[in-house]
Amino acid sequence: MDDGFLKLARIKNVEAFRIRLGELGIDLPVDDEVLTESQNSPLAQSMRLGPYGVGNRWCIHPMEGWDANRDGSPSEHTLRRWKNFGLSGAKLIWGGEAAAVCTEGRANPNQTLAVPETKIGLAQLRTALVAAHQESFDKTDDLVVGLQLTHSGRFCRPNQKDKAEPRIVYHHPLLDRKFGIAPSADDVLMDDGDVKR
Repeated sequence: MDDGFLKLARIKNVEAFRIRLGELGIDLPVDDEVLTESQNSPLAQSMRLGPYGVGNRWCIHPMEGWDANRDGSPSEHTLRRWKNFGLSGAKLIWGGEAAAVCTEGRANPNQTLAVPETKIGLAQLRTALVAAHQESFDKTDDLVVGLQLTHSGRFCRPNQKDKAEPRIVYHHPLLDRKFGIAPSADDVLMDDGDVKR
C-alpha cells in the first residue's frame, strides 16, 4: 500500500531528490555537490541560537543509543559515541542522547538515565565530547551541547526489551487499541505527582 511517504534512503542521487521535490510541489534549490568550507558552504556558516553562537550548521540530533549500563550510566559504547560527536566537527549537539528522566520511563533497559545517580556519567559524556572537539578543532567556544530529556510513555520498556510497561497520562481510545492497553487499566496511569516528579 502506498501511503505517499517515500523513505529518504530510497533516494539515491541528487536528480532523484529533485524529482521527488517536484512530485511534492516543493520549490527548493539543490546543489549538485556538497560545497566545502573553502567554497563558502552554507553548512560551514555560523549562526545564533538564542544567546549561543554556533560555529557551523552541522548538527547531531538526539538518539537513543540503548547502550548504557543497566543503572542508566553511560557505558564505554556511549562514551565512544559522544567522543565521536566531538570529532565530527558538528558545532551543535542538539540533545545528543535521549536520556530518560526516570527508570520507569525508559524505552529500553539500556537507555541512558538523567537522574541524580548518573550525574557524574553524564558529565563524562560532555567532557569526552568537548575534549575530542578541542583536540581536533582547537576551539570550543562556538560549540553548543545539550541533552534531550525524555519519557517514553506508552512505549516504556524499562526492564525487558520485549515487554511493554506503558505509563500514560490518559487513556486514548485509538492509541490504547493500537498498542494493546486495556481502557480499564488504571495501573498504567500517571497522576499529577508522577508527572511533576
